[in-house]
Amino acid sequence: MHLFFLRHGKAEDQYPGITDAQRRLTESGVAEMEIEARNLAGLNMQIDLLFTSPYPRALETARIVAEEMQLPERQFIIAEELAAGSFDLGVLQSIVTGLPDNARVMFVGHEPDFSSTASLLTGGMQMVLKKGGLIYVEISRPEPDSGILRWLLAPRHLTRPLES
Repeated sequence: MHLFFLRHGKAEDQYPGITDAQRRLTESGVAEMEIEARNLAGLNMQIDLLFTSPYPRALETARIVAEEMQLPERQFIIAEELAAGSFDLGVLQSIVTGLPDNARVMFVGHEPDFSSTASLLTGGMQMVLKKGGLIYVEISRPEPDSGILRWLLAPRHLTRPLES
């Protein structure tokens, strides 16, 4: 199974009157994610399912990516379990159990949830996922130490023009 963990783009700071769950992408966050989405689409990743946190910054990121990848609406799933602080190995297992072995699943959400889950899957390697960064792990089963880290990409890697 191919698992892609995409952290949301640059978001507005938290300030009085706005909760963490209400934060949206900044203008530069939207612009950066649009470039990243074009480049990800250019990689022809062929995502089967995209699960996203319901938080606006993640949902906006997911919609930008889904649109650029021309992902059908039925493959786009808003999952409360991906809200910041909620996603972990158990949630991952409940989502992917029963999916085909070759499924290509993207998760859009938050840190430190994604790096800690990817770390468990790949044997404890410490990772830091920057805003707009992507982790790609290939697993044989959704269990600790069953995965191979294929990519850990910072936003600067994803916003560069792809070479022909």
